[in-house]
Amino acid sequence: MASTNRRRHMFTAAFTAVTAAAACLVLGTPAQAATPYRFTLCSDGYYTSYAVFTASHSSTTLVDPGTCTTVGVAGQSKDVVELYQSNGRYIGFFSFNDAVGTGVSTTGTASAAGFYLW
Repeated sequence: MASTNRRRHMFTAAFTAVTAAAACLVLGTPAQAATPYRFTLCSDGYYTSYAVFTASHSSTTLVDPGTCTTVGVAGQSKDVVELYQSNGRYIGFFSFNDAVGTGVSTTGTASAAGFYLW
C-alpha cells in the first residue's frame, strides 16, 4: 500500500512539473507578431543594420546587434523596404503593407547576412 501511494505521489509530482514547464514555455515566451501601422527591425545577426523605405526615401536608425527599433508607418500604403548593414552593404528587400505592419530580423554575419519576416 505504501509503495502504491509513493508511486502515485511520484507520478503526480512529475506530471505537475511537466505541466508547469510546458505552461512556462507557452506563456513565458510570447510570439512576435506584426502590428498594423508599425514597422519593427531587429538586428539578430552579428552586425548593425538599418531599413530604407524606398517610396518615402526614409530610413530607420542604425540598429545594433541584439536590439530592435519600431517606427510608425501610417500613410506609406505599399512600399518596398531594403535592408542594409551599417557599412552600406545590401542585405535584401521585401514588399511592405502598412495596414498589416511588419517585423523583420536581420540575421547571420557581416559576410553571410540574411533576414526573415515575422
